Amino acid sequence: MTLPLEVLEAVQAGRCILALGTHASEEAARAVGRVWHLAPDLARRLGWAPPRRLAGQRGRHLVPSVEEGAAAFEATHGRDALVRLLRGLVGLEDVPPTAAHRTALRRFPVILTTAWDGLLQRCAREEGIAARFLHRGQPLCEPADGPVVLCMRGTFAEPASLVVTARDHAVPPSADAHRAFRALLRSHLLLFVGYGPDDEELDRLWEDLTDLWGGELPRCHLAVVQGRMDDFLWQKWIWRACALFTADPIECMAEIEAGIAA
Repeated sequence: MTLPLEVLEAVQAGRCILALGTHASEEAARAVGRVWHLAPDLARRLGWAPPRRLAGQRGRHLVPSVEEGAAAFEATHGRDALVRLLRGLVGLEDVPPTAAHRTALRRFPVILTTAWDGLLQRCAREEGIAARFLHRGQPLCEPADGPVVLCMRGTFAEPASLVVTARDHAVPPSADAHRAFRALLRSHLLLFVGYGPDDEELDRLWEDLTDLWGGELPRCHLAVVQGRMDDFLWQKWIWRACALFTADPIECMAEIEAGIAA
């Protein structure tokens, strides 16, 4: 991979915001021999057919999606049962953070994460990094002695904060959150790492950030995880003013460290 110079310069200057997706968590899990497929797991527990892509709809999410499966499971079994199920599947309490999590906390003043697990929190404790963790709806504050981490979909450590279903996403951000994000993005570059181009969580995050910004987001960078990407998806993100390059989270963070050390 070739790390865009604009990204490296922004990181070095301390003016790059990192959006970190759950592919970083999947890398951590694979390192200890664990793999999960959340949409199929939910479908199986509901007695649904395995998720599939709609015929003729390139670049569409799996149907049924994680959101749809979670909503149906919650309607049948209740919220507490849904949280217990998700925590058992992707809680990752026994999985150590990776170098990607360490670099994220050391090199980025602000991190927006869509992972539900506590890998960033655990990494901060282990590394002695004074990170401040916030949840969806809370306004971003200026970093002080360490980075500010905004958990856009909540965490298992605080179950009430979890954002899983479409109804959860419908809760609007506060006016303070709007102002804080707009002020921050005017002076920082936005970098997405740990997302696939057709991930449901990426589209949801994009909607959230567009809402916070109050319009189309400024030019940003998207490190697309390894895998096939068709022209439909490529054009989709190009039209959203994303500069794309291919890199998995650990690979991308390693390149950032190498660029800073050079």
